[in-house]
Amino acid sequence: MRQPLTHNKTSLNRRRFISNTVRLLVLGSIFPLQEACNNKSSKHPAGPGKDSTAKKSQGSKKTPNNRKKWMHEGLVMNTQTHVMHFPTSKVYTYYDEIKPTHLREISLVTWVATLQGPVRLNREQSGNILEILTLQHLKQGVNDEYLNAATDTLAKAFTPAGENSKAVNLNTMNFRLHELMLQLLSLNTSIPDKWQVFNSKVKKSAILRKRQKWMETETGFNDRVKYIMDHQSDYMNRLTARARKYSFT
Repeated sequence: MRQPLTHNKTSLNRRRFISNTVRLLVLGSIFPLQEACNNKSSKHPAGPGKDSTAKKSQGSKKTPNNRKKWMHEGLVMNTQTHVMHFPTSKVYTYYDEIKPTHLREISLVTWVATLQGPVRLNREQSGNILEILTLQHLKQGVNDEYLNAATDTLAKAFTPAGENSKAVNLNTMNFRLHELMLQLLSLNTSIPDKWQVFNSKVKKSAILRKRQKWMETETGFNDRVKYIMDHQSDYMNRLTARARKYSFT
């Protein structure tokens, strides 16, 4: 028998009442818990150094560069450490200062003889130093005699003279030096087997970038030599201008 409409309304109201009662009980249990948590936090405020936002803010501040500008236009040796430096403003903006009492000038003509015994190059800057010294041979022009001298000087960058305390030579990854050696050998008419001499003068990185793949195979190397010789005058002029830019008396 069908229930009266009033009975259905009563059942529906009863279910709503039960549902609302359950909601009130749940909310009643949550609000005290939240209030208790808030009170607990307020009793223990964050102490110094515990604010992560402050840490991030402090960490993001840039430290001002307070380094003193110091350069010296020439090859020098620190007599206290027996290390040779070339702190020229043509290359560096900042350089760790060497006290005048520890500063000794080194002749650009006799520097090789000085590089004996305890005297050594600044290992981190050896690539830059030897590049400058290499270019000194070419400031009067580019010919086979000057190119031979320049090649011998540049080759020192890949010897133990360029190794750090862990016997790692970072110049093997200085592709600027490889490119300079390529130009010196390409323009030198007294060297017939340039590929063989190149490999005897340099050390290569185990991983070559795309632009350095030319030194991976003899074919790639010879292609670069041919390109340089096809533009011989341009490369000679560039080397001469570069040498004069870094010319020192």
